[in-house]
Amino acid sequence: MGFQPEDILDLVTFTINDLPDQTIEYALEHNEFFFTDLFEKDAIKVDGGTSIQRHVTFDDTGNASYRSMYDLDDPHIQDRGHTINVHWALVGTNASWDEFEILQQMNSKKGFIDLIQTRLDGAIISFANLMETKFISVPDSATDRKHPFTIPYFLRILNSAGSVNTGEGFNGTTVTYGDSTTGTIIAGIDSASEEKWRNYTGLYTAIDASFLKVARRAFIKTHFKMPIILKSPLIKKRAEKMRMVAGTDTVVDLMDLIDKRDDNHTSTKRESLGGLTVDGGDLVRLNRTPVLPLDTLDSASYTPLYAFDLTKLQPVVHDGYWMNRKKPMVRPGQHTAFTTYIDGAHNVLPLNMQTLGFVLHKSS
Repeated sequence: MGFQPEDILDLVTFTINDLPDQTIEYALEHNEFFFTDLFEKDAIKVDGGTSIQRHVTFDDTGNASYRSMYDLDDPHIQDRGHTINVHWALVGTNASWDEFEILQQMNSKKGFIDLIQTRLDGAIISFANLMETKFISVPDSATDRKHPFTIPYFLRILNSAGSVNTGEGFNGTTVTYGDSTTGTIIAGIDSASEEKWRNYTGLYTAIDASFLKVARRAFIKTHFKMPIILKSPLIKKRAEKMRMVAGTDTVVDLMDLIDKRDDNHTSTKRESLGGLTVDGGDLVRLNRTPVLPLDTLDSASYTPLYAFDLTKLQPVVHDGYWMNRKKPMVRPGQHTAFTTYIDGAHNVLPLNMQTLGFVLHKSS
């Protein structure tokens, strides 16, 4: 006779409610689910609005001056305000079960739960894989509002002429989109005309002593500094917002640089080299900030190393609409198939382009 639709919906829904959220325990495609983790743990929630907007001012009014007695005042108003505008990017995944699959497992609680768990895990893994690949790419075009803004979108290596940066400074101006067109309007503000909306970028040739000099200058110019005293909970929380990512070979080369300069870290487990350290042989820190290896950056052009501060480059999710899990429903045209959908709205919000981080890169 089989189950009625409401019976199967109740069974699947009950099981889903008992399962842990977003559990991933499989042989997975990536060595780090870095961006998925960011949106699960570090995202801020924003409610309402057709887009995410913030206001920023690049210059003051210029009204301050030294004066002599009886000087006449000359008040004037200078409006230098701009609006940061970031769209909502919708993302979703789903899992499906057939009525007969469920009936086959009904005599085995373990088998039934495994069936539900496996399909849900598959849906979440698909979502995580999408996040990891998307956030190291760029939007399809200047008008792409389907996909989120990403790390290479904000931390650009092309100057205002559309050429690869050849020095060090706030030269990141132009982004090359997926359709090979270029643009300088980033989150609603044109970095071609607004120099303070350009990101810091530095050119290096190899991971060696000269690289450390380029990195140190980037830290200073962008105020990208770990707090010295970490005892305060607020300071610890601030320190946890600092992130650096690079391809596997770049991270390994950083470790190798320490080996060439000081081999003692293999026995002491921790040796310092001008702010460059290795902890336990498997984590390298630059200026006390962990540099995580992402295999999604292994084949990236120009071998970038990205550093960003999550208090200035904020992952944002829509309040009440992130990992929003629907009850299983009947799929149109398949009266025995049931699907649950998981949806969300998110993006990345830049607050200060000159202090949100930097990118170090090679010339090709």
